[in-house]
Amino acid sequence: MTDPVHPSYPLRTERLALRPVRVNDLDAIHAHRSLPEVARYLPHEPHTRDMTADTLERVIAGAALTEPGNWLDLAVEDASGRVVGEVLLKRDAQPLTGEIGFAFHPDVHGTGIATEAVAAGLDLAFGSFGWHRVIGICDVQNTPSAALMRRIGMRLEGVWRKDCFEKERWNNSQQFAVLASEWRATPPPSAGERAVDEATRAFFAAFTRLAGEPVDLDAARRVLAKGAVIERVAEDGTVDRTDVDGFLAPRVALLNGPSLTEFREVEAGSTTIVAGARAVRTSRYFKYGVRDGEPFSAWGRKVLQFGTTAAGDWLIESLTWTDEPEPTASA
Repeated sequence: MTDPVHPSYPLRTERLALRPVRVNDLDAIHAHRSLPEVARYLPHEPHTRDMTADTLERVIAGAALTEPGNWLDLAVEDASGRVVGEVLLKRDAQPLTGEIGFAFHPDVHGTGIATEAVAAGLDLAFGSFGWHRVIGICDVQNTPSAALMRRIGMRLEGVWRKDCFEKERWNNSQQFAVLASEWRATPPPSAGERAVDEATRAFFAAFTRLAGEPVDLDAARRVLAKGAVIERVAEDGTVDRTDVDGFLAPRVALLNGPSLTEFREVEAGSTTIVAGARAVRTSRYFKYGVRDGEPFSAWGRKVLQFGTTAAGDWLIESLTWTDEPEPTASA
């Protein structure tokens, strides 16, 4: 197998510079690796300083990517020279294939810096290293990372249920991938697709209860048309139909009741078709939380049909969903 050919570092984007991490990056890297919110979906607990030092020593030793399993860890510097995150590339055993990973300080979340940096990492993988295929793997609950990979053109290839035992529990993983022939060739999403994405994210995010905080579901109501038809398909094939108020009222009561103290529902995969002023969104979703003091999780599917208002807003005109049976405690 041919070893990757490295360019002259740093790699520069509009706002950033990427270059291999150095020993003297310890403080900057530890600043985000030590945070619980950063480590939440990583395979380790928040780093101690010694753990960060050991990680830097290991990745620096493998930065040339001469062997399968080696990681190149690129420090991401902003315009001031501050290291705000990392983009990592792993050489896989198959020729010309690899994996991308990333971690950023919460200070830069929502700024587009992570998207810009990860795209630069893929430019390196395909442009300089000549790789054929790159994958990215994240926990199915890690919606920001999944959204980033979708945003830059990686496609969801599959979801693996309870495939990885980390932090004392079995976790569900999802894998994204992009080929060299696809990279930078994927057309950007249309205005309609972006609007449907935004409305769908708002709908799913509305049904979130963390630490017992009250939930009002106003965000869900705002993206539902007043006359929306909502149907639930039961396991036996029967269909329960209701309107917006009939759908939201019992869920407000459930989410604010004493039984469900934590709850979140996220898209694990989706397909969107936009035709003129109408759209259909098919979603695979994962829900999880704490009910009656016990963790639970389940999967399901939703089909959302959208239409536009006179003002150009995209609203859900119909929603059909079905839940899969919850796994047993021994599953």
